[in-house]
Amino acid sequence: MLRRLTVIVAIAAWFASGTAVRAEANTVRVAKQFGIAYMQYMVMQDLNLIEKHAKAAGLDITTEWATFRSSDVMNDALISGSVDFVSLGIPGIITIWSKTKGTSVEVKGVSGLNVSPLMLMVRDPAIKSIKDFKDNHRIALPAVKVAMQAIMLQMAAAKEWGDAKYNALDHLTVSMSHPDATAAMLGGQSEITANFSSAPFQYRQMKNPNIHRILTSTELFDEPLSFNVIATTSKFRAENPKLYAAFLAALKDATDFINADKRKGAEIYLKVSGDKSTVGDIMEVLADPAIIYNTKLGGIGAFVSFMSKVGTLKNPPKDWKDMFFPEAFAGS
Repeated sequence: MLRRLTVIVAIAAWFASGTAVRAEANTVRVAKQFGIAYMQYMVMQDLNLIEKHAKAAGLDITTEWATFRSSDVMNDALISGSVDFVSLGIPGIITIWSKTKGTSVEVKGVSGLNVSPLMLMVRDPAIKSIKDFKDNHRIALPAVKVAMQAIMLQMAAAKEWGDAKYNALDHLTVSMSHPDATAAMLGGQSEITANFSSAPFQYRQMKNPNIHRILTSTELFDEPLSFNVIATTSKFRAENPKLYAAFLAALKDATDFINADKRKGAEIYLKVSGDKSTVGDIMEVLADPAIIYNTKLGGIGAFVSFMSKVGTLKNPPKDWKDMFFPEAFAGS
């Protein structure tokens, strides 16, 4: 952590030495999605941590927070200039980097955010594995063909039937937010048969005796998998060095805060998100050792390799690290 803080300070100093004096933005706009994977953001929001570090750097700023359904929508918002920082699944950062490389809105990764398993839940007892899905079944996930869960479903299909049939289950998938998909699964009357979800929603579903798990992301990877990474444009980073460094310092503080007191982090999550779970419910989820709050990066190369192999990534990087700013590796 000391190394990461040193790097954050060095970022601001480096930019200041090579950038003409100009006014930085007085507002920073941060986008997130649903779930406890964004707890650091909610701590940053509740404790005004970005504002705190920006003020220490001589900036008087406000922070705007927005919640999106999936990475594809956030990517559009980032490219259009509607937001400054986004939190993406691994396919999201790969896709937007590939599309914007060398352009005026080039996007790169800033940091990891957390490690969390993703689970494919089903409410049909006849479905024991992905081989049992039929044409009348529907699998809810954040965004068809592009969400992290969608690509992992393709990975599982390729593992089962070969790379040529990686998209064998795509026609069964439908885009749906985690809260809506969970309501459909628990309600039992929807066309939704399965949900490739995330925490805390998948754990909530697991408590229902009629719902069971048939696949977990940990079965597909040999290393802890970054559920989310943070990204911004090269333009924002270059034009707002102090604000950029303040954001990273705030992220470090929020990560340390949660690891020091997960109950307090859970309380803030419930307060900011509006989730109707109890503190006990969230603490039960956080007790899973597979859920880790840190800023390390993991599993990126596996996604680049798979997406390149099946042809969904047309412009792969020579090295997956090329998709990230250097400071992203301070916590890895």
